[in-house]
Amino acid sequence: MAFKIVVGYDGSEGAKAALTEALGLARQLSGKVFVAYAYGGPKTYAGAPLTPRRQLKELGEKFTTEALKRASGSGVAIESVLIEESAADGLLSTARQHRADMIVVGTHGESPIRGALLGSTTYKLVHNTTKPVLVVPATKRGRKPV
Repeated sequence: MAFKIVVGYDGSEGAKAALTEALGLARQLSGKVFVAYAYGGPKTYAGAPLTPRRQLKELGEKFTTEALKRASGSGVAIESVLIEESAADGLLSTARQHRADMIVVGTHGESPIRGALLGSTTYKLVHNTTKPVLVVPATKRGRKPV
């Protein structure tokens, strides 16, 4: 059975770094990558409607298409998944549904206070799954990897 990796992808630099890392792992482990974009969450904020689901789904289709293009030629089996749930819940349900062995996400570089106030997807993933979660930092221009 192939090693299965779910990677959260939203087009950010952190997501791009996470996808690159997931593809490298999948290549080494003869695995498959599920690129997931979750577009759920609250429908209103303080009574005001948020971005319509249709637009969020279209954005997800754009991002997952971008991810598939980035992965082309990698030699790794890859599939895109759109989920109408919050980011953390969507990644967790995708991992369960596909019996994934690992979840990979990128960081957005939020401060600890902002992450605590807004709710960190990574925090929720780490504390609500039994699967390993790999958190990949976004690459910054001019910063050399350690």
